[in-house]
Amino acid sequence: MDPRILIAVVIGLVLVAFGGFYAALSSRTGDAVLPPARTAMPSGPAVPAVVPPPPPPPAPPPMATPASIEAEIALSEHAELQALLKQNFNGEYNDLIAVAVRRRNEGVSDQAFGLELDERIQEIMRGKLRHGVWASMPTIDRLAANEASLFHALGTEGAGFCMKMLGKDDTPAQGPQPESVRQMMRLGTLYRFQAIVEGMSNTKPVDPLTAEEMRAFEASLGREGLNLRDVSTGAYLSTGSTEPGKPCLTLETLHLAIARLSEGTRRKIYAGMFFLGRDK
Repeated sequence: MDPRILIAVVIGLVLVAFGGFYAALSSRTGDAVLPPARTAMPSGPAVPAVVPPPPPPPAPPPMATPASIEAEIALSEHAELQALLKQNFNGEYNDLIAVAVRRRNEGVSDQAFGLELDERIQEIMRGKLRHGVWASMPTIDRLAANEASLFHALGTEGAGFCMKMLGKDDTPAQGPQPESVRQMMRLGTLYRFQAIVEGMSNTKPVDPLTAEEMRAFEASLGREGLNLRDVSTGAYLSTGSTEPGKPCLTLETLHLAIARLSEGTRRKIYAGMFFLGRDK
């Protein structure tokens, strides 16, 4: 319990007790013999009340250091990404921490601090995405499955953010993103970095789809009600429907169509979707 509340309760009980005691005495004053009045003694000069000094202002928070920022991130949901960056991209990681220390000591808000940190992580990632092409297929498939789940969430509970995520709506957001959307975006960044690390040692180009692979892709799209022409031009996102989140649900469907293709075909398609040409 708050000590102030406890003190207030005690004082209240004392006042009630005094009031009851006074009432008991008053009820008997008609029967009691009053003592003779006493002459009041002259009082001395009034003693001024002692005003306690104001409490000292709270101590300012300690200055951030590289060690304190690293410890802060290590206790957050970004700990796994932090370890990956520190181990594989130490120069960029140290620059990131240095900027974080400076901005924290400049007193920026937690929201602004988080946004700036995310932007710098994205900058590091964009310059290295091309390496992710030759990651292991389990890693790429994990990234693709997370993307499909993300678009499903953006088509349902996060429908208000669907067009913003696709870069087709720049109006201010009405409230925060759903937690599921935020978590899958965080995982998407982590999985992309994991793919980059796995594929960095392989620099050979990716071959285009063969005619046979193209036919298999078209057939799989057809099973989901899509066609290659609309997918190639992006028209599949312009369905004419005003239903919120519909384009993101269509993107989820596209991922489902790709997921059933052979490993080699998936790699070639995912190369363009996730890695090549995404460094802008």
